[in-house]
Parts: sequence; structure tokens; C-alpha cells
Amino acid sequence: MKISIISPFTFGYIEALVEKISAQPNYKVTFINISNIQFHYSNLSERLNNFLLKLFLNRNLKSENIENEIESRIKQEAKQNYILIIRPDKFSRNHLKFLKTNTEKLIVYLFDAIASIPDQLKNLDLFDEVYSYELEDVTVYNFKFITNFIPLDYIEPVKGTGLFNISSFDERFPIIQKVAKQIKDLNYPYKIVIKKDKIISCNYVDIITEYWNMDTVSKYILDSAILLDIQKEGQHGLSFRIFEGLGTGKKIITTNKSVSNYDFYRPENILIIDSLNPIIPMKFLDEKAIEIPESIKSKYRREAWIKTIFS
Repeated sequence: MKISIISPFTFGYIEALVEKISAQPNYKVTFINISNIQFHYSNLSERLNNFLLKLFLNRNLKSENIENEIESRIKQEAKQNYILIIRPDKFSRNHLKFLKTNTEKLIVYLFDAIASIPDQLKNLDLFDEVYSYELEDVTVYNFKFITNFIPLDYIEPVKGTGLFNISSFDERFPIIQKVAKQIKDLNYPYKIVIKKDKIISCNYVDIITEYWNMDTVSKYILDSAILLDIQKEGQHGLSFRIFEGLGTGKKIITTNKSVSNYDFYRPENILIIDSLNPIIPMKFLDEKAIEIPESIKSKYRREAWIKTIFS
């Protein structure tokens, strides 16, 4: 089976998926990470020209360069059985039409809720199948539902200490600060990291200016006992942080109330907090997690995800 996956930077999650697919017999995967496609203006005049093109003609030389590079890569391959797109809003309609002619099935997985990125709705009519982890979007737009997946293969729980979270600087920052202060006041060990373009002074969290790779993040996840999951505004589907916790046997503190509807939910393992007034009992921090049977976890592993998408 021939599969192409085209994606922007996804913190290593799509790379983890590609790794699992590539390990399976009779699968040939072409992975194009558009974040790695370089574009440099040759001179100041070209930069000014691109500004005018975007302003008056809705064109972007950088985006066109990315699409040209993708099309060149796809032309080198035989017709694909599947092309999977992450973030369809990154591409023009003509480019998506080109991809559709080079595959038996053009599929999209919406990596973000429509409320977060409304432009994802553009051009979805070109896709044979549209998948989303956001149940509200599935209901409203008649998408196919699939959760995110467990990106790490651990059968047994991995022991660790303390609480860990890594997030981008956005509307979640105030509640993350509140939680961090509580954890610090309780004298519980923690590591909370916020990625921001510029360093700011914070009493309770660490600020970084460059994204950590998945290997670094995975190390902190494995070394922790609890993961903190703060949802973005308008997002109700389960983030990867939930599935990282499920896969490694970690407890989770989350603002996502919908997690209680899933078969792996146990109140001993997952503490649901209020985003306006988060309260974290010391009892939850101290108690050990209850092990979730593999019969449940297997539904959310990469193999199950691959089987569903590339049926």
C-alpha cells in the first residue's frame, strides 16, 4: 500500500505515526513535513513583491514554493492509495485538486477544532473522507470521528514523580499559572514549560523560545507521575496529552470534562478541574494510578488509528 502524509510541524506526533506505518509490511510511506521546506527571498525586491501579491492578489510566494515542492515530490511517486493531509487550510484549492488526481483516496485529519481554525472548512468538499477528534465538529459538519492516538508504545505503566506540562503561550496561560502556584504551594514537584517567542518573567513556570522535540518531551513525560492538560477555548476533543498519559500509565489533571465519557476514565487517574477555579487535592497527587487494561488501551494505539484511517 502506498501512502503519502503531508503535514506541518506537529510536535513529533505525525512523525510517530509515520514511524509505525513504515514498520508494517507492504506499506510504503512518503512523508512531507512542510515545515522543513525552506524558502528564502533572493532580495528585498522579491520580499516587497510578495507583500504586494498577498495584499492585492491573495498570493503568497512562500506558500506557492511549498506547494511546488510537494507536487514535485508526489510526481516522483506512483499513484498513491492514500494521501493524508493535516491542516488543509495551509493549501490552495488547485493544489488539493492536484493531490486528488494522484491518489485513490484523499483524506484529511483535522488536527485542530474548527472553532480554533475556521479556515479548515474551506475546500473540504474535495476530500473523500474528513476525520476529526472534535465530537462537536463531527456532529455539526458530519465528519467521521476518530480520537488522537497513543504516540508511545509502553505496555506496562512507567513510574515517575512530579507533574509535567508543556504548552504554547496563549489564552491558557492564566489557568496554567494558577495550577502551578497551587502545586508549588503544596510542595509537590513539578516542571511546567511554556513556549513563547520572547522571554517573560514568571514565578511559577519556565519560559522557552524554541519548541522541544518529541524525544525531550517524552523523557519528561516518562519521568513524571502526573500530566497537566489544559484545553484551548472551544476545544472539547481529547488532546494528545490525555493519550500520552493513558499510554504510559500517568495520572492526568485536565479541564476537559468530556474525558469522563471515555471507557478509560477513572476518577482515581483523571482529575477534572474547573478552568476558573482549579482545586487540586493533595490526596489526588499522592495516590497511585489505577492500571487500565490493555484491552481498552489497544483501541487508542497507533495500530488501531492506522487501521481505521487506511482501512
